[in-house]
Amino acid sequence: MYIKLFSISALLLISAFVGATDIKTSRLDAFVESYAENGEFNGSVLVSYQGEVLLSKGYGYANMEWKIPNSVDTKFRIASTTKSFTAALVLKLVEEGKIDLNHSINDYLPSYRNDTGREVTIHQLLNHTSGIPNVFSQPDFKNIEANNPYGLDDFISKFCSGDLQFEPGSEFRYSNAGYSILGKIIEQVTDLSYEQALQDYIFNPLKMRNSGDSYSGYVVLKSAQGYEKTLAGLKPAKNIDMTVTYAAGSIYSTVGDLYLFSEALYSNQVFSEALKKRAFSASPHRNYGYGWLITELPKDKFGKKLTQIHHPGMMPGFNGDVVRVIEDDITIIIQNNTGGAPLSSVTEGILNIIYDRPVIFAKKRLEDQLYSELRQDGIEAAIKSYRLLQESNKGFSERGLNYFGYQLIEVGKLSAAVAFFELNTQQHPESSNAFDSLGEAYLANKEFKKALKAYEKSLLLDENNKNASKAISKINGLL
Repeated sequence: MYIKLFSISALLLISAFVGATDIKTSRLDAFVESYAENGEFNGSVLVSYQGEVLLSKGYGYANMEWKIPNSVDTKFRIASTTKSFTAALVLKLVEEGKIDLNHSINDYLPSYRNDTGREVTIHQLLNHTSGIPNVFSQPDFKNIEANNPYGLDDFISKFCSGDLQFEPGSEFRYSNAGYSILGKIIEQVTDLSYEQALQDYIFNPLKMRNSGDSYSGYVVLKSAQGYEKTLAGLKPAKNIDMTVTYAAGSIYSTVGDLYLFSEALYSNQVFSEALKKRAFSASPHRNYGYGWLITELPKDKFGKKLTQIHHPGMMPGFNGDVVRVIEDDITIIIQNNTGGAPLSSVTEGILNIIYDRPVIFAKKRLEDQLYSELRQDGIEAAIKSYRLLQESNKGFSERGLNYFGYQLIEVGKLSAAVAFFELNTQQHPESSNAFDSLGEAYLANKEFKKALKAYEKSLLLDENNKNASKAISKINGLL
């Protein structure tokens, strides 16, 4: 009798647990679906809790033209999340005695410029305290150079060897260039290409069969096409040559493979516990370790200390994140192929569901609401609606309103763009950037005298605004 009662009780407990899990899975799916339905997410998601996968699903399309759905097998460009893998490779080589974290660039790359290369350590490259300028911050890089293929040595010489911005170790400044140099060091000490080192040290041992390095240039089956959102709809994303992103952003993967990596990393299958602790130790200057961000979640929200380890990635047409909440063994992997998905909001909502907290489902984007009203009822009606939204604290920030103006320019609504930029300057009269953007809209609309006044105001507010100075010279030449 005792055994029977015990068995029945055990079955009831198991049934209750399964039922609760099913409810969470349904809520998670409905939550992500709300973002997909409102055009805020298009991709694949995997969520696990204490080793159990609660959700693994694709949403929307990998290819819009051919209506090919996203799935758990869809391969996405993971962009800067690549840095987590590059850091892992470096630490594997530290474990093998091939790299010393305290050694300099020149210890491994003697051809690198000596005056800076002897000052910067591997440790500083890993946590972005090297002082080496970021590649993508260089003038015209995104518009011109990012589309050009480069040999690795030429790329490092041209874009990763600039003068130091600060004394190494004294500040934090995110640097893709630093991780490109780490990729070259990996090649130097292993006598392997970066791609092959990834395969030999990480992908093959962890059975990550759906991951690789886009740097190779081969066709990748089941890969997602990247798109960018505009007010008028989606358009194919601008191309970036993968020789440019290299060890800072060239990997493609699936949510399933990224989960394998996450599980292996936290179970010390990638490298030792001691090295994992170093990887997850933030620098004094920023919450960044070796290829990972370390963030303390609000204790008052979740009732206890929670540490989030993650690394987002973003490039034209793609953004995503690999998230781990250490204390409760939660993994959230999000990959999106329409650019600009609100990753923080999605991650927060998923955590709220797991912790049985209230969650806000996605609604139609504010910019889409305004654009729809603009097309239907005109500029004045859209402005009026926006003012009402602001009164109830539902409007844009200065930056958000500015971005909406540029979106309007992109779809050819120049008069509307001018109206919203004017509104931004009225609400932020001390913002040089707001007047600079207004000047750009006037210029695009061929209102040269108004453009001149806007740029002059911008320069008055910020005498170092080089864009305004150039624009003023240009306009004076036209008048």
